[in-house]
Amino acid sequence: MKLHRLICIVLAGALCAGTAIAQTYKWKDAQGRTHYTDTPPPPDARSATEKKLQPSVVEQGASYAEREAMKNAPVTVWFGNECDKLCESAQALLRERAIAYTEQRITSEEQKAALVARFKVKEARVPAIAAGADQLMGYSADAWNRLLDRAGYPAKGSAKPPAPKPAAAEPTDGAAKQ
Repeated sequence: MKLHRLICIVLAGALCAGTAIAQTYKWKDAQGRTHYTDTPPPPDARSATEKKLQPSVVEQGASYAEREAMKNAPVTVWFGNECDKLCESAQALLRERAIAYTEQRITSEEQKAALVARFKVKEARVPAIAAGADQLMGYSADAWNRLLDRAGYPAKGSAKPPAPKPAAAEPTDGAAKQ
């Protein structure tokens, strides 16, 4: 009984392995007819060639709409040094929609001033988001969803969202003077 089970397992494995990479032979017989077979040609075959066929692979990843939105309206998100409930809600929304984004952490007064200047407001509030030229300060799920919709991002992403990319480090005033 055990031998029978072992033979079945070996045969099943061989069948599965055979479908992963198939070999095809093309050859001509003595009458000049072309043949395509999965077994090697006879010794008297002419013009014999062997091809290894790989299975078709469908790439997984972002849909066309997602790729276009990422290209035309990349998303940048600003968070405070500590992530509070609003920050966690914003991150959850981006994860749910599988949005790739660059993350900026506001940890200094200079960064806060740069955010105020970018958004043309009197006071910085985080979280904040920009998708291309469209931007919002503060978090509201409805407002963020509308902004992402306008930017062309699908309501539900097709791929697992990548980890947020940290923003490139900007030189401080001290580093620029050196």
